[in-house]
Amino acid sequence: MKKFLKIIFVILLVLGIAGAAYGGYIYYTVNKGVNSSFSGLEDKSKLREDGEEVDIEDSFTVLILGIDENEKRAKKEQLNRDEFRTDTMILATFDREGNVIKMINIPRDTLSLISDEQAFDKINHSHALGGIEGAVDSVENLFNIPVDFYIRVNFDSVVDIVDTLGGVEFDVPFDMEEPNRDDSGKTKVKKGRQMLNGEEALAVVRSRRVDSDFGRGERQMQMIQAIMNRSKSTGAITKIDQLVDVVSENVTHNFTMNEITNLAKYFASHDVKFETTRLLGEDYIGYTGAYYYKPSEEHLFVLSRTLREILDLKAPDVNDFANIRLSYWLNPTVLIGEDIINNYKLEGEDIPFFADPAYKSKYGDGFNIPKEQLENYEDNEGDTDVSQPDGQDYTEPTEEENLDESNDDDYYYDPGTNPRDEYFPPERDDRENYE
Repeated sequence: MKKFLKIIFVILLVLGIAGAAYGGYIYYTVNKGVNSSFSGLEDKSKLREDGEEVDIEDSFTVLILGIDENEKRAKKEQLNRDEFRTDTMILATFDREGNVIKMINIPRDTLSLISDEQAFDKINHSHALGGIEGAVDSVENLFNIPVDFYIRVNFDSVVDIVDTLGGVEFDVPFDMEEPNRDDSGKTKVKKGRQMLNGEEALAVVRSRRVDSDFGRGERQMQMIQAIMNRSKSTGAITKIDQLVDVVSENVTHNFTMNEITNLAKYFASHDVKFETTRLLGEDYIGYTGAYYYKPSEEHLFVLSRTLREILDLKAPDVNDFANIRLSYWLNPTVLIGEDIINNYKLEGEDIPFFADPAYKSKYGDGFNIPKEQLENYEDNEGDTDVSQPDGQDYTEPTEEENLDESNDDDYYYDPGTNPRDEYFPPERDDRENYE
C-alpha cells in the first residue's frame, strides 16, 4: 500500500495538477537523491505582508505551469525551456485549516499585465518573455494573490507516464486529431471509451479545436483521475523507477526537502478535498484583430477575497488589481506609461459596485458557482461582467475616443476629456529609450 501511494504521488506531480498536495516528489528526492530540478524564485512575493516567510504548515499557493516543449521545436526555434509559452496555468491554494485545495484554471489567452513589457498581453506569453519569474508576476498582477511556490511540467511527460503504465482508460468526448509529441505527424483519437496510449492521451489533454480552453481544462482533470485509477494495477507498481526518471527530466519546482517532507506527512493523514473553477470572462478582440480573453473583474475580485482570507491576508482593494485599476488602458500590447502603472488610482464613482463590502456577488466565493448561473454566463458570452446593479450596461469608449491612428505603428489610448485626461500614455518609442 505504501508503494502504491508513492506511485500515485509521482503521477500527480508529473501532470502538475495538485501534485505538490500529495508530496509525491519526496519519493523522487529521497530515493534518487536528485535535486537538479530545484530552481528557486529570486524573491519572496511582494504581496506577502511585511515580507513574511511562508510556512508550509500554514496555507499557501502553488502556480502550476504546463509547457508544450519538445526537442524538435526547441532546436528549430532555438528556444530554451524558459522561453516556451505555457499551455496550462493553474493557481492552487492550499487551505490547511479547511483541508481543501482550491484550483483556478487560467485560460491561456487571458489578458494580464506583463510588468517588464509595460503592457497587457496574453498571460501565456509571460513565461516566454520572462520565464518562471515573469509567469509568477503576471499571475500576481491578475489575482492580487501571492505565488509562494511553483511547479513547471513538460507536457511530453504525459506520453511517457501513460506508456509506462501500459495505457489508460478514458471516455473521449469527440473525435480528435492533434500533432504528436515531436510534431512529426498527427495522432487521431476516436470518440468513446477506450484504452489510450501515451500519444493519444497527450492529444486528449492538448485538444481544444472542438470545444475550448475550458473543455480542455476539464479533460485534464479527468485524465488525472483516469491515470490514478490505472496506477492501482499491480503492474504499475513495478514501474516506479521509470516514473521517477520521467519526473527528473520534466519537472522544475521551488520546494525544499523539508517542505516536501512536511507536505507528504500532512496529506497522508488527512482527507483533502478539491474545489475547482475556471476564470470567467469574455471574448476580446485587440486592435490588430488578435483574439484575447478578458477576465471578469467581479470574478477576479471575489476569487481574490476568498483566497486572501484563506491566506490570512487583508481584504482586497480594487486598486490592487491591474485589470481593474488600469482597465481604461487595457489595449493589448500597447505600452502604458510608468506614471499610470505606478500612480493611477480609481476613486469615487470609478470604484466598481462589487467592491462595496455590503454587496453579495452572484458568484458566491468564486468557486461554488451555481450551474445555472454558469450556463447563463456562457450563453451571454460574459455579459455579466459589465452589468451594473441598476441594469444599465457599461459602455466602452469608442475607437475614436481611445485610439490615435496618425501612425499605423503608434497605437495608444488617448483619454481625451475623460477624468483620466491627466494621464497620457507615451507614444511607442523604443522600449530601451523610454523611462
